[in-house]
Amino acid sequence: MPVLAVVPDLYFATRIAATAKAAGVALELVSRERAAARVAEPNASLVLLDLHGPDALALVGELKAAAPAVPVVGFFSHVQASMRRDALAAGADAALPRSQFVAKLQPLLVRGLDALAPGAPGELRL
Repeated sequence: MPVLAVVPDLYFATRIAATAKAAGVALELVSRERAAARVAEPNASLVLLDLHGPDALALVGELKAAAPAVPVVGFFSHVQASMRRDALAAGADAALPRSQFVAKLQPLLVRGLDALAPGAPGELRL
């Protein structure tokens, strides 16, 4: 089952795709416009979502409404201090500063939400 990535920044999307390929994980890049329809299809295992942009929090809600069982992990710029709280409130399963997302990307791709620390929603194990 593929991991879906909603990442408009093509440079960063390429970095994510390279990490997925190295980890042996199928990754599918999806546009924001097509994301909710694509996640509703039965075979997505995880959604990686760039939380930058005015519609990102609304998209979290759309993704969770379309496929509640598919985990949504968002990432954001460290200067967006309230974004983690807002993304979790919108329904994201985890929200990480971009630097932490990059550092933990491979375990997240391989183990999905199993890479999350028990008892600490939204935080990844070391």
